[in-house]
Amino acid sequence: MQGYLVFPDGTRFSGTYIGAEEWRGRGEVVFNTAMTGYQEILTDPSYFGQIVVLTYPLIGNYGTFLEAAESLFPWVEGLVVHRLEENPSHTPSADPLAQYLALYKKPLLTDVDTRALTRYLRDRGTQRAVMAPASVDPSEALKALDTYDLKDAVFQVTTPKPYQVPGDGPRITVMDYGVKNSIISELGRRGAQVTVLPAGASPEQLKETRPDGVVLSNGPGDPATIPEVLPTVRYALDHYPTLGICLGHQLIGLAEGASTYPLKFGHHGANHPLYDHRQRRVLITAQNHGYAVDAESLKDRYQVRMTHLHDQTVEGIEHKERPILSVQHHPEAGPGPSDSLYLFDEFLKKVQGEEEGHA
Repeated sequence: MQGYLVFPDGTRFSGTYIGAEEWRGRGEVVFNTAMTGYQEILTDPSYFGQIVVLTYPLIGNYGTFLEAAESLFPWVEGLVVHRLEENPSHTPSADPLAQYLALYKKPLLTDVDTRALTRYLRDRGTQRAVMAPASVDPSEALKALDTYDLKDAVFQVTTPKPYQVPGDGPRITVMDYGVKNSIISELGRRGAQVTVLPAGASPEQLKETRPDGVVLSNGPGDPATIPEVLPTVRYALDHYPTLGICLGHQLIGLAEGASTYPLKFGHHGANHPLYDHRQRRVLITAQNHGYAVDAESLKDRYQVRMTHLHDQTVEGIEHKERPILSVQHHPEAGPGPSDSLYLFDEFLKKVQGEEEGHA
């Protein structure tokens, strides 16, 4: 059936609506420039409450697999593509993309002019919108945005209770603000014993895990709206080698007294160039964030470790004396290039005291 994506200013993008007539998608609309990895994108908890537009024009030419998922199910509100391939060239065990989304009652809008839609978002910045079938009046559909709120997003995507992943190496506690499976997998590949704690865990609960190091994970929403997690972040920084990834990077900035600010349309994709000032190398990275850290107030204690080469935003900071490192991008990729996997090795060297904390 026919359907549309409609914005509060009345702008509408039409297409073919795949999903039950009662299904809706509402939320922030972001575009992602990755050519592959759509299942990883859909299941990244950082996309909670968002409608994702894939800029690559042909989507669905390979199927979906349990092994490719970054969490148990898709967190996106809906998916918008230009052309959908409904018969993937893959093994029979792979479910087509539309079937995978239907399993979790997530709407899909195809046959959309995604180039025009992306230009709209680039010109106007991140916007909220609603996906609906053509049978629904757009003014009625937009009422769904009246109750849209991402303030508690982190607490909706976090694990409900602690769990462990065994290993023979150092004990690493991951604070789960929406952690991706790939982060835990990369730690596990390096032998770490991983304990995952819910986002609301207290400093005392963190201490009870007796970590050798702490990872503050990625996650959705505005970091400034969850000040209740900062005491535990602060405790981690004061007591353990710490690695912050994406939202975790932003929370380190806030805990240290810096501010965060929204980007016009965010960084979402698998081809973002960064410069690592310590390594003196350019990295092509996977990114998914709508906020950035203003690190100016931190320069007495921290140095900027990484810079985005498109807009010069801060992409990583490193404490000058202590083993604290944070990065705005996703070193675990999933999807994306593996240029920055070395950051996990660097962090674990810090944990084991094999590398100085300062640059």
